[in-house]
Amino acid sequence: MTTAHPATPTDTLLYRVEQGVAVISFNRPDKLNALTPEMLTGFFELVDRATQDPKVRVMVITGEGRGFSAGLDLSVIGTGVSKSAAPSSYGPCALAQWGDDVGPNLQRYFSHGWNALITSRKPTIAAVNGAAFGWGFILSLHCDIRFAAESALFNATFARLGVPAEKGIGWLLPRLIGVARAADLLYTARRFDGREAERLGLVNQVLPDDELMPHALKYAQQIAANSAPRSLAAMKAQIWSAGDDCYDEAFSAADHEQDLAVQTQDFREGITSLREKRSPNFKAE
Repeated sequence: MTTAHPATPTDTLLYRVEQGVAVISFNRPDKLNALTPEMLTGFFELVDRATQDPKVRVMVITGEGRGFSAGLDLSVIGTGVSKSAAPSSYGPCALAQWGDDVGPNLQRYFSHGWNALITSRKPTIAAVNGAAFGWGFILSLHCDIRFAAESALFNATFARLGVPAEKGIGWLLPRLIGVARAADLLYTARRFDGREAERLGLVNQVLPDDELMPHALKYAQQIAANSAPRSLAAMKAQIWSAGDDCYDEAFSAADHEQDLAVQTQDFREGITSLREKRSPNFKAE
């Protein structure tokens, strides 16, 4: 059963929950889902809603129409920014020098909210159906898994805009595909398609356009149906923190989680379902 929820006041985001999967869609297809500050506000709120909803086990992020997201809608910054008005450094305080041209709430999202997909306890999947440029590219990287349509295009546009690798992707991108490949994409700011993204290891799989969402939903629903929520939360934390720990620390942390897990109903249900050769019926966290 699909549950409809109100989106933002401008309906630039869509949200539905079906079979344990929350689908969050950018819904500004005439602008290739270019992001406004209000859309970002609403998006992070929907991620939080899905994280807190016990009926949701997995999130799928996608875009309506021909684009995933073309990135920040530059019209919200305004056209009155001259060289003399541009900040000498980059960050929330520097952006304040631009005044009202930056747009409502934009400064807030240069530091807050962007880690919502990573810090959520629930798995996140990007279904990249078209252009994923700039901030759209960043949001796809913050998901745990990425599937791409054959028509998908990616672009880390930042060097051509005179800004650094934003929102943590200077850390994320090398971690996903290696330093040299990340440097190539960041330094050249070139566009590349889904097939190259797959070869680079940036996306898990490329699919024909009309198969992308059915595949992503089926994949997400299988996780929702067969994987224990507590295990998913622990594994996600392990995956994203593993690069910061030495092996001994990671091993010790995993042992601690194991000691807690074997005391849970999910563990008992997992063992019982295997013995009874049936699908598990895990409870919410």
